[in-house]
Amino acid sequence: MLKLKSLLTEAPADDAAKVANAPLAKTVSLLKKLSTDKDFVNVLQKGAQDGDLKDEQIKFSTSNIACTKMFPTQAEIGFGNSLDDLVYDKFKVIDLCFKPPVKLGKAPGTPILCARVGGKIVILDGHHRWSACFMTNRNAKMVCDIMEVPGGEDAEGALKIMQIAIAAKAGRVLTKDFEGQDLMASGTDEVEAYVNENMIESAIEKFNKYTNGALPDAAAIAVEVGVAHKVIVKMKGEFPRNIMPQADHSGAVGGQDGVNTSLERGAINYKEPFGVGEGRIKLAKLIGK
Repeated sequence: MLKLKSLLTEAPADDAAKVANAPLAKTVSLLKKLSTDKDFVNVLQKGAQDGDLKDEQIKFSTSNIACTKMFPTQAEIGFGNSLDDLVYDKFKVIDLCFKPPVKLGKAPGTPILCARVGGKIVILDGHHRWSACFMTNRNAKMVCDIMEVPGGEDAEGALKIMQIAIAAKAGRVLTKDFEGQDLMASGTDEVEAYVNENMIESAIEKFNKYTNGALPDAAAIAVEVGVAHKVIVKMKGEFPRNIMPQADHSGAVGGQDGVNTSLERGAINYKEPFGVGEGRIKLAKLIGK
């Protein structure tokens, strides 16, 4: 009897409930293990078949949001990711950041993935593109895909929903570890010194042009970047890099757009109920009935 009870309770639906109700770090850990189980992933893909067709539909919108009105959920931000593109004039970042709306990423551009939580715009993915823009021109606006989080959910809930949706679309959840120096743990003096010492001439010329002479040299630009740094460190997020969503890295079908579309259609089963009779179905498979 104990073995039968164990088989009945170790169902994909029960696993999905554990994932949904766990803290974010545990959710990600469980998804990494369970998403190799096709039955489990199948449960996550049945959002439109578990009762109310609209209970798991999440609206998305696209808007231009000021850098200073976007808040990171990630705790660590790469020092080099944030500063190297502007000091070495890479990838037309300076041009883009002074020509709204800013759309940094793979051509023709990738919006920052955000969620609206209690009227606040929080970043789910795209932290390094945001920080690079913030440090270059904090007055810029960025193109954002905004997930309209269901009432009662916080930033952690939004991240969990996104990770569950990635598991459903990719059949796995991959994340990235943080490497290198952390901008959020660096001193402003260090940031200013790095900018002042490494700015190349073409980058200085662009800052001078776009600010109508207000930032004519490396020293002036370094001070302005330092002001941005003092602002950004106060916005530090709560969650480590290694549990943040990575739809494209995970191989989600259709990439981040595919994940967002599935959530809009209510196709992702991210909350209870996760199905009826899952334990009985699993047991039947195991005993060959």
